[in-house]
Amino acid sequence: MPFDGRLNQGRFDAVEKLDRVVDLLATADRWCKGALVTREGRRCIVGAMQAVDAVGVLRRPVLLAIQEVTGRPYMSIEFFNDCASTTHALVLDVLARTRADLISGAIAWEAPPAPPRGVCARLGMLLRLGRVPA
Repeated sequence: MPFDGRLNQGRFDAVEKLDRVVDLLATADRWCKGALVTREGRRCIVGAMQAVDAVGVLRRPVLLAIQEVTGRPYMSIEFFNDCASTTHALVLDVLARTRADLISGAIAWEAPPAPPRGVCARLGMLLRLGRVPA
């Protein structure tokens, strides 16, 4: 049903995950460039998104916010994160814009696609991801 609240619930779940990403990157000493996660526990944007299982939900909204804040299109979040001109303050600005866009509905939020059904489909997905159980 179009008005059953599932779309809004998905958006609010995305905002909740984004808030957890912001918590992981809250201070400059918790953010890094050039690695998903360092030995010290610092994370890049994608590393923080992976930690809260939000990559599929937040990749598109964050990329759009990056373009809105910087005025430049980036091919990926990783390129933006590792760019020489990117600062921790800019990262927080992008995440704040992402949050505002999600809450306002400015981003046409879409739920991630449903996982494939059936044993063969799941095995094919695992093979593509390189995660075949031993």
